[in-house]
Parts: sequence; structure tokens; C-alpha cells
Amino acid sequence: MVANPFRLAIGIYRKLAAPQRLLGPALAFILAVSAQAQEVFPTPDVSPTIRAARVQTPIHLDGNLSEADWQRAEPARGFRQIEPQQGNSATFDTEVRVLYDDRNLYVGAICYDTTGAPGVRVRDLRRDFDYFQNDLFGISLDPFRDGRSAIVFQANPAGGQRDLQVIDGNIYNRDWDAVWDVRTIVTDQGWVVEMIIPWYTLRYPEATTATQWGINFVRNIRRHNEITGWSLWPRAYSPYRMDYAGVLEGIEPPPPSTNLRVQPYLVMCDDRTGSRDDLFDGVEPEVGGDLKWAVTPSTVLDLTVNTDFAQVDADRQVVNLTRFSVFFPEKRAFFLENANLFRTGSTETALPFFSRRIGLDNAGQPVPIDAGLRLVSRTARRSFGGMVIRQRRNDQTPSSHVAVGRFIQNFGSTNRIGALATVRHDEGFAAMPSVLNAVGAVDGQFRFAQTLTLRWMGSASWTQRMGGEGFSTYAWLSNDSNWGYLGFLHAIISENYNPGVGFVARRDLIVTSPAGIIDLRPAWKPDFVRRFQPGFISYIYHRLTDGQFQEAWLSMTPLNVEFQNGAEISIQIQPNWQELGADDVAFFRPLGVELASGRYHYLRHNAEMQSDLSRRYSGSIELTVGDFFDGTLTTLELSARLAPSPRMALSAAYEYNRAAGLGINEEEKVSHLFGPELRLALNPRLQFNAFYQYNTIAEQANWNVRFSYEFRPLSYLYLVFNDNRYFVNTSTRRVDPELFATQQQAIIKLTYLRQL
Repeated sequence: MVANPFRLAIGIYRKLAAPQRLLGPALAFILAVSAQAQEVFPTPDVSPTIRAARVQTPIHLDGNLSEADWQRAEPARGFRQIEPQQGNSATFDTEVRVLYDDRNLYVGAICYDTTGAPGVRVRDLRRDFDYFQNDLFGISLDPFRDGRSAIVFQANPAGGQRDLQVIDGNIYNRDWDAVWDVRTIVTDQGWVVEMIIPWYTLRYPEATTATQWGINFVRNIRRHNEITGWSLWPRAYSPYRMDYAGVLEGIEPPPPSTNLRVQPYLVMCDDRTGSRDDLFDGVEPEVGGDLKWAVTPSTVLDLTVNTDFAQVDADRQVVNLTRFSVFFPEKRAFFLENANLFRTGSTETALPFFSRRIGLDNAGQPVPIDAGLRLVSRTARRSFGGMVIRQRRNDQTPSSHVAVGRFIQNFGSTNRIGALATVRHDEGFAAMPSVLNAVGAVDGQFRFAQTLTLRWMGSASWTQRMGGEGFSTYAWLSNDSNWGYLGFLHAIISENYNPGVGFVARRDLIVTSPAGIIDLRPAWKPDFVRRFQPGFISYIYHRLTDGQFQEAWLSMTPLNVEFQNGAEISIQIQPNWQELGADDVAFFRPLGVELASGRYHYLRHNAEMQSDLSRRYSGSIELTVGDFFDGTLTTLELSARLAPSPRMALSAAYEYNRAAGLGINEEEKVSHLFGPELRLALNPRLQFNAFYQYNTIAEQANWNVRFSYEFRPLSYLYLVFNDNRYFVNTSTRRVDPELFATQQQAIIKLTYLRQL
């Protein structure tokens, strides 16, 4: 008698240790994937072409496209759907024209929509608006035509700007801000966008023959949740996969010039620290600035002096219930530009270089930067960069010198290999001796097939007198296709790995993580459903020094439904396994509760609902319940947004945690994290933002109020007020100035950008 194969598989599965069973879902996904036959087509043999026309009369930026040159230029049209029906004609077509003169590149687009103004969706007017929740039109440029690098400019119907740099279609620098301008108008037939992009904003090779650039266009028709493009790319990829792009012909860019950009600033800051009886210290004006010089068309030198980041948004607080360090993203402009060149590793494990370790202390408080120098060069074959920073000494931190070097060699059409090195020297401080830290890393990307990619990294560190040598490795194999995603991540972080200007989520660890998602769009689904996305992700952690199991969790999503309007609902089942040793319970105290060492196995359940976020009124709710170590934990997360017009938006986020019977004392703990935000905008260049946070676990309340006026491209006037209050009386939490330690700042900052 032949054994039932399903019973045999179940029997083997039950014999595995519980955490090892997490690898089982990967097999199920491999079998399920074979049933999916969605097409990820190869790059085109013949790419579509658009020809630019030279401007004969001056272009007036007003969004009308009324000049004769616009009518004379040959349009690109025939946009097709990327989402939801790949390859189908767009519901509404788009016409794009390109012009140029000796100073600028001009892009004009007519985004047809028979509904007119009532049909467009715009959430707000801030720069770098949300890609998925707004109507938008965008252009991606590949001046070196290497099929790997994209410079992206996008606009929404209200004239909001979004710009970014992308490498290989999935390594993003969304916080890059370029000098360019846009105007839009909304008509009964849709909306019109007119862009002016100065040549000095772009980096391009000096022309030796007829110039051809890679180019593509994308449009989001948000009320239909429909993404369309000119030169079609597979739904599984981003619109920045420039190997699928079309060709821009007919342009004659001017020869590269001096291309020197100077941006001085003046800041006046009034600080106060202490109780209600303390007075402001008085206004202390400071000056500084940045300089950018395009040494060659592919090489840029940046210099910053007395660097100031007073206008940067405040970090969003979190309640950390894990054994891992929280990753806060970089928000400072100098470090954001070309950030994707210097990045390697993963925020889930370790980053050999992370710029927030420069100019900020461990608590996220600013540390003065005297000066910094950065040199970056990019060509179709290779990229390299270097950075040198001097950090000033203050009362809490020593002065430091930081140097970073990066090199990437491209080979083939989509592969690369690179190296990174960092050196940090902290001078002697108080009773502490000076410390020297050095880190090296090698990394790469190999695309074995159109959908199969391996990214890897190996890094080593050395620290003088503080732990010696350490290492970290990272490998991520992923298969991205129209049927979904299947991936496997593996990482190792040694006990002494210490990147002096990097980030480590947790040391002495082996990380194993399989994951998968299926994109199901069956013919029988209801018309109001876009797709089903069942999936799983799991993480298994072992200690590196002795191989002992540490923890594991599996998040299974049997139900995830995305509706045609972008709303979603999902249900997750989350089994957890934890092994706490004596060292673990000494520092890991969720919600401040002391846990007993030992083994824990518990189950949690999660449900989430999210409305159509592009509408004027939207929100989400997420509820997670179940056991938590030896007690129970209920977590509720709420968000709501009211935006009667793009010029005004009021939003709020709230997180509630309630633990019961937790820890050696069977404690009951409750935490609240509340964050309302108000945004007002007269237009995309004149904005007001007020954000408040209240965290009962950290006993902290924060105000961040900012007014910004962009009086010319990338020249700003900022008025900023910060108020940080730390409760002293943790039992009453009374709102009384006597019970607060207070930090307040009132800031006026003026920056002026001058192109020479």
C-alpha cells in the first residue's frame, strides 16, 4: 500500500522543532507559485522614441502649454496600464512633449480625464508627496543610458513636487531635492503639467555624437487606482527600471560649464533649558553654508561649513516591544544626497555606514559639525565616493573625525560589486581615552534572471581598546514577479561587530528569514476586489557564540484583500517562540516590566483595516491580541486623516498597549502614544506644519512647529519652534511646569541658493 503523501509530509513536519517548522510555508509557496502564470516580459528589443524640439520663443511657466513650440513638438502618447491590467490601454490617455534650449529641459503633459477637477485626487501640497495616494505625472531620465540609474521628477495636479534618485529600479533616495520648477492647471478635460528642469540640475556625459537618453513617463489615475506608463514595464517592478525605458532623441545639451552652486544660511536660535523660572539665553546668530561644484559631468564635489539642520522634521517616537534597536531614518539634506551610493546592508540587521551616527548623539540630539567634504562620481561603468566630516566637541560628546570611501563596479547589464571603508577617530574626552574605529565591507548584486536577484554583503570592524574585531554578513535572495514574491534572507552579526558610523540592530546573532506573497487575481473575484495577497514572513534568531536558539516568530496572512480603490483588510496569525537568558532579562524590559528567564511560546492574532487613503477622509485600525511571554498583551493602533482640501489636513495617530499578568510580579501596564498633526498650505511653496507627540512610556511630550516659505527654488525662510518636556513625577504625570525638565527652541533660518 502506498503511503498518503500528505500524511507523510505532516508526520515529518510534526517531528521538527517548533521554530524549524517556520521553513515549511516556503515549500507550500513554491508549489503554489507554479500555478501562477503571469507574465514578466523581457526588456524590449526596440524601444519607443520621443524627439525633443528646440525652443524658438521663450517659454512662460504657467501650466498652459500655450506657446507655439509646444504645438510644434511631437507628442508621446498611447500610455498603457501597468496596474491593474498590465498591457491594456489606459482609461485616459496622456500626451507628453519635450522641449529644450541652452538653459533648460522642458516637459509638458496633458493628462486627459473627462471628469475634470472633481476626478483628480491630491492629498496635500508638501514636497515629496505620497506616490500611491495622489494623481501624478512623472518623468524618469537616464542621461548615461546605462539602464540602471534614474533621475525622477514628478508633479501632482496641485503643483506639488516630488523628486528622487533610483539605482537598479529599487534602491531609492526619496529625499533628494533638486532645483526645478513646475506649474499645473486643472481643466474640464483633465489636468496639464509644465516642468522646467535646468541643465545644471542634471548630470550627463559630454555629447560626442547624436545624444540619446533613456526616458520614461508614468501617470497615476488615483480614483481608479490605475498606474499607466509610456514604455511598458512589468507590474512587479517600479517605473524606474530604466532597462525598460524609451529613448529621448533630438536634444543638444550645452557643454558642461563651471556649474557651481552656493547656498549660504543665516540662523538665529533662542534656546531654553530648565524649569519655568529659567530665561531664554538670548539670540545667537550663526552663519554657514553649502557649496556644490560639478567638477566634471559625472563628478560632484560638496562642501559644508558650520552645518545646520534646524529645519529638519522631528523623529516620530515609537514604543519598542522587541529586543532590537529602533532604526530612525536620516532626514538631513546634506547626508540624503547620494545616500544610496554609500548604503549597503540592511536596517533589519546591520549597516556598515549610517549617516545619523554623524552630527547626532545616541539620544538623537544635535552635535555641531564644523565642516564636511564629499566627492561623488558616477558613470555607466562605475561609481565612487568619499566623505570627510569633522564633528565639534560639546559638553557631552568628544570631537570626532570621520572618513568614508565607497566604490562600485558595474558589469553586465544588471550586476555590480563594491567596497566600502569607514574610519572614525574620537578624541579623548574627560576621563575617556581617544578611540579609533575602522570598518571595511564588500557587497554586490547579481541578477541571475529577469526576476531572480541576489544581494550580499560582508563586513569587518576593528575598534581600538573597545572589543577588538568583529564581522557581519548579509545575503538576500529574492524572486519578484507578477505572481508575487518569494525570498530568503540570512545574516550574521558577531558579538564585537562595531561600525563606528554604522547601525546594528542586535549583536551576536544569526538571522534566518524566509518570506513569500502570492498576488492572486482570479476571474471569479468580485469586481470591487483588486487582488488577494496571502503570504507569510518569518524570522529565526540564534546566538552566534554558541548556536543557541534565541527567538522566532511567524506571521501568516491567510487573508489580505486589496480593493479597487486601494482600501485593504488583512488577518494575521503570529506564533512566537522566545528564549530569555539572564543577560536578556537584564536589559529587555517591555513596557518597563521585568521578565523571568526561561522559554516562552505564545500565539498572537492581528486584524487590520485601511480605507482609501486618497480620499478627503480616511483612516486605519489595527488590533493585535493574544499572549505575550507569560502574560497577555493587547495593542490597538488607530489613524485618521481629515483633508477637506489639499491646503489643509488634520491627522492623528494613536497607539495603545495594555499588558496584564506580565513578568515576575504579574504586572499590569498601559501605554499611550498620541501624535496629532496639522498641515496648512497656501501653495506648494508656503506651508505650515505643527506636530505633537505624547508618550507615556518615555514620559515625554514634544512640539515641532514649522513655517516654511520657498521664495525661489530651494531658497527658504524657516520659522521653527521646538518644545520637549520630560516628566519628573512619573506617578501623577501632572501638567505642571514644576514637574517638567524642559527644552525649548525658537529658530529663524534663511537659506539662499545661488547658481554660478
